[in-house]
Parts: sequence; C-alpha cells; structure tokens
Amino acid sequence: MLLDDCAVHREALAVLLRQRGVGQIREAWDLPSYVSVLAKTSPSVILLSMDSEITEQLLRVVATMRSDIPVIAVMTSELDEAGIVACAEAGIAGYHMRNEPTSVLLSLIGEVIAGGVRLPPRVSAILLRRLTTVAARRQTVPCDMALTSRELEILRMLEEGRSNQDIADELGIALHTVKNHVHNLFSKLGVRCRAEAATLAKALRMERYGKSRMRARLV
Repeated sequence: MLLDDCAVHREALAVLLRQRGVGQIREAWDLPSYVSVLAKTSPSVILLSMDSEITEQLLRVVATMRSDIPVIAVMTSELDEAGIVACAEAGIAGYHMRNEPTSVLLSLIGEVIAGGVRLPPRVSAILLRRLTTVAARRQTVPCDMALTSRELEILRMLEEGRSNQDIADELGIALHTVKNHVHNLFSKLGVRCRAEAATLAKALRMERYGKSRMRARLV
C-alpha cells in the first residue's frame, strides 16, 4: 500500500513499482482511504511518505491500527531527525532515503516483507545519538550486563535484521519463545522497536571494542 497525500508522488511511484514487477498496489491518501483499503485487503507492506503534510498523524495510526503490517518510511530526509526518531518509536521497519534509487526500495521491500529491518548509516547515527542521550539521562550501567546469554544471542540477530522466524529456526526454539525473548529485550534495554534494539546493539559492540583497544594500549 502507498500512503501519501500527494497524488502526483503517489501515482508516479505506483506506476514505477508496477513497471518493476510489483503486483497489486493499493493507494491511500488520508485516514478514511487508509481504513477503506484495510477493510478490503491486507497489504504485505505499507510505504508511508515522509513528505506528507499529515505524516505525523498517519504514523500514529499505522503504528496502532495494524501493527502486524510492516511499514517503510519513503522520501526520508537525513535532515528530518525528529521524523526519523518518531518512525523508530512507532516501529518502522525500514527507511528509504530521498537520494536512494528505486532498486534500493525494491530490495528493501523484499527484506521488510521477510521480517527484516534496514537502517541506512545516517539513520543509525541519528538513532544512536538519541539512545545515548536517553541512556545518559537514566544514568544506568551498561545494559548488556543485565541480559542473559540467550538474549545477547538474539540481540545480535536483531542487529543483523533477522526475523523472529529466522531466529527460531536457527536456534531451534519455538516462535513464541523468540517473541518472549524479544519482548524481554525491549523491556530491559528501554527500547520500543527492533530498529532501536539493533542500533543499541551496535553501540554496545562499539563500546566494548573501544574499551578493549584502550586496555591493549595500557598493557
């Protein structure tokens, strides 16, 4: 589903995706049309325009009404830090930047439908800065100290963009067990979505690497 209140952008993207072999494409431009589409079908993914005049309102709705449908933020600007953070808090599964070609969007759609999460480097940097600020306010100890070995293992897989089903298959455990571990991870790390968890996992890894290098210099 394409969710954008700009008819020119929405229709142009729909034509482009159809030319690239994407099947049925539904279009919505406001809350009533969005609800109408959901009443008739269940899309595999939602492409939400970050260039819409009602993006903030639409973001809240798609995050709560059908949280089972992954959402990709398209037309994302690296200058819109507030919008990027809001998307992460809403559980956005992927970001397509304004300067990225259609081929990247097509690849991203496939990754997200398969259960993955994709964060461009600039988005990762913004979210990392946000998490660092939150952590500083809480004045907590390194959060990985409170995680079990299994949770650390799953956190690493979340950083790789693996879906819950992929994790369950690799670890040989039930899907609902993975979901419980992920829920516990979010609670312990103080994050709201897989994107924030993946960013924090990267930050922890970099912190440990930096400390190990510092110890090596002192030896």
